[in-house]
Amino acid sequence: MDFYVALGLPSADLDPETAILPALASSRAPVVATVIAVPDPVVICEKLLRLDRYCATGVQLRLEESTSASLRLHAAKMPDDTRLAHRFAILKGLLLRAGFTGVTVLNTDPSSAILRWETAPALPPLETGGSVQLTDHVHRLIASDPARAWRIEDIAQHLGLSSRSLQRYLLAEGGTFSVALRLARTEVATNLLRKNALSLAEIGFCCGYADQAHFQREFRKVAGLTPRQYRNGGGNVQKTVRMVP
Repeated sequence: MDFYVALGLPSADLDPETAILPALASSRAPVVATVIAVPDPVVICEKLLRLDRYCATGVQLRLEESTSASLRLHAAKMPDDTRLAHRFAILKGLLLRAGFTGVTVLNTDPSSAILRWETAPALPPLETGGSVQLTDHVHRLIASDPARAWRIEDIAQHLGLSSRSLQRYLLAEGGTFSVALRLARTEVATNLLRKNALSLAEIGFCCGYADQAHFQREFRKVAGLTPRQYRNGGGNVQKTVRMVP
């Protein structure tokens, strides 16, 4: 999957300010909608950095610091100046698209930048339903934003628990966090595969997989088929995928 095409950008030969920002503002690419699904600047940034890895672009940016009104990024492996400027402009454009205002980029040195904003949109409440099974609440949280790099501590915080308590409750219900993560992502992937509107590569990214090989491997563990086989077979699985009531 091409990094620029995934974002709905016409090519890599774009001016960061005059071309990238307007293109992102009007982009209908599913990947853009996935990246900005939750207007959390750290989550948006982490998804964009994962897209670079997913597309194997060679650009290695890392998020070094975040505050309530800024992000600081640094290039672990220095790409050419154009690609680095593109990444900072793309992140700016994604934040603007997500509802942040007054977003600016300050290049502190050739390999680093600080993005600041004046106002940020409110984070929407995450509804996890009324099930008595804690596993169902974990499943719904993951499915609400499957492209996010969910960690057990993130889920525990949302549910008002410690990570250790969450692990203990999941074990008591016969599961683990890694199993819940795999099942939630597979369920979202099966729904997207049935719609036939997105490419396999887009689905893999939107469901939080590290790369297409990871998508193939994890999906097959649950569904008994590769994603392509599942799609070509009309959405029938050999194994039962656990669904949340």
